[in-house]
Amino acid sequence: MNIENLPTLRNIDLGLVEDPRRPVLSFNWQAPGPHRAGGHSHPRAQIIYQCAGVYRVTTARGSFVVPPQQAIWIPSHVYHETFTNDAAHALMLFIDHSFAQSLPADCMVVSVSPLLAQLFIRAVNYGNEYLGDDRAARLVQVMLDELQGLQPAPLRLPLASDPRLRRAMEQILAEPTRESSVAKLAGNCGASARTLARLFRQQTGMTYLEWRNRLRLLEAIDRLNRGHAVTRVAGDLGYHSASAFIAMFRRNLGLSPARYMEQQSQSAAVTALPAPLALLESR
Repeated sequence: MNIENLPTLRNIDLGLVEDPRRPVLSFNWQAPGPHRAGGHSHPRAQIIYQCAGVYRVTTARGSFVVPPQQAIWIPSHVYHETFTNDAAHALMLFIDHSFAQSLPADCMVVSVSPLLAQLFIRAVNYGNEYLGDDRAARLVQVMLDELQGLQPAPLRLPLASDPRLRRAMEQILAEPTRESSVAKLAGNCGASARTLARLFRQQTGMTYLEWRNRLRLLEAIDRLNRGHAVTRVAGDLGYHSASAFIAMFRRNLGLSPARYMEQQSQSAAVTALPAPLALLESR
């Protein structure tokens, strides 16, 4: 899918609000189909907590997939672009810069405890008109304490700064199911196969095959969350058998695709939310 052709999400200015009296600003939104938010940044840090659908976030340093019941942490002033290939529902929270300095400096997908999920939901229900020592303000302080324990999930795909490696990565990202050797990629990006293999290790901490497998894991999570069967996902991503795909999935996430999807369903938030905002507009 060509990301540039997706309907565009309207920018929300909460990330631009500099008001330490309100450490967290939030809203609840949904979109009925594929969409994107063009590259942007803001002084507030951001948390995107997925209620339904899979969100993708790209920065200069990496590409991330955010499945339901997980969240992505985006630090202050980090330039990022977001999109989804399907309908999505998420809670958006913006943390004032003065309260985000002790939180992670890098963008990352994070696991969300049941307590933190409920704090997100309650904050959205309370709204943004709070000051002083009211109930909403006290809840926000508890949330900020809980955020100190953020733990990364293994759903980041590191991207390269070297232009030769970046060109090779763009080829793979455009066709993640295509089988391409390092030698074939090198022929299209102005580097030898040996140089390209070395750059993968230097700039991502992974071999080429490890990086490609991580990309396929992210693709698999997206497709599973869109309802594709395990056997179909395995075949689409080039695995010779469903068992080989399941072994890869378990090796990376510690559980089978079926168990992963079961956990996603079980951990879905059940607390009532206010009516979500519809933020989709045509370009």
